[in-house]
Amino acid sequence: MTFGEPRVRRPLEVLVPFLGLLYTVLVFVVVIIQFATQPGGLPSFIFILLPFLALFLGAAFGIWKRSRIGYIVSIAVSVLFILFQGAFAVEALSNPSAFITFFETATILPVLIITVVYSILGLRMVWRKGAFPGIPRTMARSSVIVLFGVGFILGGLVIGALAGATEARLLANSGTSADVLIPQGAGNQGNGQFYVPANFTVKVGQSVTWANKDGMTHTVTKTPGTLFDQTLASGDTFKFTFTQAGTYQYYCTIHPWMKGTIVVTSG
Repeated sequence: MTFGEPRVRRPLEVLVPFLGLLYTVLVFVVVIIQFATQPGGLPSFIFILLPFLALFLGAAFGIWKRSRIGYIVSIAVSVLFILFQGAFAVEALSNPSAFITFFETATILPVLIITVVYSILGLRMVWRKGAFPGIPRTMARSSVIVLFGVGFILGGLVIGALAGATEARLLANSGTSADVLIPQGAGNQGNGQFYVPANFTVKVGQSVTWANKDGMTHTVTKTPGTLFDQTLASGDTFKFTFTQAGTYQYYCTIHPWMKGTIVVTSG
C-alpha cells in the first residue's frame, strides 16, 4: 500500500469471529499453563482440548484471509465445542463463588455463540459475492449483535461476582463442624488446597467428618477399593468410622487432582 491510499477496513464479519477465536485460544492457553505449573500433571481433558485450539487458530487465520474454509471450520468447531462444554458449563455457571472458572465459562460460551453468528454472516457474503461489500449500513446492523453480546457478558459477570461473594460468605460462616474441609475453590486445580488438612490421623474406632465448603459438588472416594464413596453437594457433610488400622487414600472422582490421606493408628 502506497502513501495516501485508503486503508482496507475489515468488516465485523471478519473481526468478530477472528477476535472471538483468538480470545478462546488465549483463555485456554492460560488454563493449560496454570495446570502445568501445579503438581499432578495435566488432566486428561487438556489433551482433548488441544485439537480444538489448533482448529480455532487455523479457522482464525482462514477468516482473516476471508477464506470459505476458515468460516466453515469456525462454525463447525465452535458448535462442537459449545456442545462438548455443555455439561461442564452448567456446573461452572451455577457456582459463581469459583469466580475464575465462572469467568472463563461465562465469557467463552457467549463469545463462541457470537463467533458462530458472525461466521455464518461472513460465509454467506463470501459464498455469494466473493468479497465483502463496504456498506456502512450492513456494519451498523450487525454491530447490534456485538453490543448485545458484550452487554450480556458484562452483566453476567457483575451478577456472578455479587452472587459468588454472597455464596462464599454464607458457606464460610455456616459453622459446620468437620475434621476435613473441602475449601472454597477446591475444584480449581490451581487453588492448591483441596482437602484441608490433606493428611489426617485418627485411632481405630474413631470417625472422620468431611464438610464441603465449596460451591461445587465433590466426592470423598476411597482408592483403591470401594470402602467409602460419598458425593457431597455444597454445604453437605459425610462421616465415616474407621475400624481397621492403615493408610487410606481418597480423592474426588469429579476433580481427580483432589487427593487426601487418612492414617488410622491402632492406639
